[in-house]
Amino acid sequence: MSIAPAERARARREPPAKRFVKPGRAFSLGPEARASAALYLVSFLVYTAVGVQVVVRKHVVVFDGMARLSHAFFVWWNAPPKLAAIGFVWPPVATLVYLPFALVRPLATSLVAMPVIAAAFGAGLILTLDRVFRLVGMRRSLRLPLLAAFGLDPMILFYASNGMSEIVYLFFLSLGVYFFLRWYLDRAPSVLILSALFLALATLSRYEVISWAFLLIFVLIVALIRQHVSRAELEGSMLAYVAPISYGIGLWLFFNWLILGDPLFWLRHQAPGAAANGPAGQAIAVTAPGPSISAWHIASSLVQENLNLFVLAPLTLVALLVLAVRRRDVMALAIALMIGLNAFFTGLLVYVSHAESYLQLRYNMRAMPLAMIGVAWLYLRVAPRARIAVWAAALAIIVTSWPLTWNEMRTFPYQYLEQAFTRVLSTGKDQEGTASVGGYRVGIAGQKHAAAWVVGHIHGKNEILTDDAQTFSVMLLSGRPDLFWDRIDKGDEAWLDVLSNPWGRVRYMLVSSGVDDLIRAHYPAIADGTVPGFTVVHRGDGFTVVAVAPRPPQPKRPS
Repeated sequence: MSIAPAERARARREPPAKRFVKPGRAFSLGPEARASAALYLVSFLVYTAVGVQVVVRKHVVVFDGMARLSHAFFVWWNAPPKLAAIGFVWPPVATLVYLPFALVRPLATSLVAMPVIAAAFGAGLILTLDRVFRLVGMRRSLRLPLLAAFGLDPMILFYASNGMSEIVYLFFLSLGVYFFLRWYLDRAPSVLILSALFLALATLSRYEVISWAFLLIFVLIVALIRQHVSRAELEGSMLAYVAPISYGIGLWLFFNWLILGDPLFWLRHQAPGAAANGPAGQAIAVTAPGPSISAWHIASSLVQENLNLFVLAPLTLVALLVLAVRRRDVMALAIALMIGLNAFFTGLLVYVSHAESYLQLRYNMRAMPLAMIGVAWLYLRVAPRARIAVWAAALAIIVTSWPLTWNEMRTFPYQYLEQAFTRVLSTGKDQEGTASVGGYRVGIAGQKHAAAWVVGHIHGKNEILTDDAQTFSVMLLSGRPDLFWDRIDKGDEAWLDVLSNPWGRVRYMLVSSGVDDLIRAHYPAIADGTVPGFTVVHRGDGFTVVAVAPRPPQPKRPS
């Protein structure tokens, strides 16, 4: 096929087509991004340093945090390894966040993973509050002192470094509220979805957060109605908010039903009065219920506790209520209700369960980051000339309340090693073997001793039967959970079968001194060495190892 002369002439006149080259895009961080990265890094390093000193070196180990790390460790290193090791009572996200660190055996067995993961979320909380203050137009020179005062508060310092789940759910809760504030100010649907997503993660880190998520549904409805949006937009916004939360909780219900046959298993074992150690999981240990407590006593106790713990929270609540009434400010009322909901929910638990142990300090620190968000909203809504006064008042209140918080951590009767934490910071002494308010004995010497014996004497998989709900710390510190036949391995039914007929099936049993240990419940005198077929081979502080006879003992014949 020949080319026409006209086409040949046109081809000679036109320059050859240039080859398309996609221009490179240089990656660079802007000033705000660099400042945020620096803020996160400094916060992370401070919290990690405090945590390593307090948890690893001075042995102030909070066992709830250690339990979360242990079960994440079992996911990777147990025999067989499986994701179901996270359990079905405690909120799953509080354990799942440990998985990357639990994969590195030395990080987990040294307990360094506990302060590291807490510091990661503690720094995230500080960065989230920084974003909140940026959202309302507070300049950096004002934000940083306020964030430093909050981040160095003794309660925040302790829980951002001890490995507990408190700082995890506070981060997700604060991030969810931050995105809700953004939606309230600009009505972007994508931001509303992010708010719901992080509130779902917060709920799966601590179940009570669902109360805050429900509260924001009503705020969303009122805000949209006041804006006179169409019915379609109202329904779409509701769906965007409710769907992620419903999906997250629904997924957890599905897994409980699929594996345990009861979609509400987690709820039944978390409710006040639930058994502390039912055969398929571990429920929270709460002080035994006492006589009924009057509503007035509960209310007065909560007011006094919150004034001593973080006085900014009740003061901010009052200021927000005044703003809500004077300006009909829906968001001011919403934040005030979120701050107050913490005390209401705690009081309700105490009233229903008759257990004052629910007044623990950690259950009342939920209002702390919410109070900071309340300060940000006050800063935005007051007259520009009054904003510096709001900032100065908040900073002064936080700093001057440190001594009150410190004293509350030292003396309040319902706490979780806060007193031991204050002793470390004030004296620098190792807390191993000391006592702390609330009946706690500090340290892990007994667990380390038992773990060392197991590693030194047992070498085959599943040779030592144990109730992991009571001995998870020994399993973790040994670094060899595969040596233990525990309730996670093949389920409670198989484990209970071995417990009732262990002869020739396991060589040893590890028994804790706790009253909830199922081995001790089945053989009450096993640790005394008086049960036929069992021989005590190791006795330590809080733990006993018994050798199991290869054949069942013969009953004594009557003389």
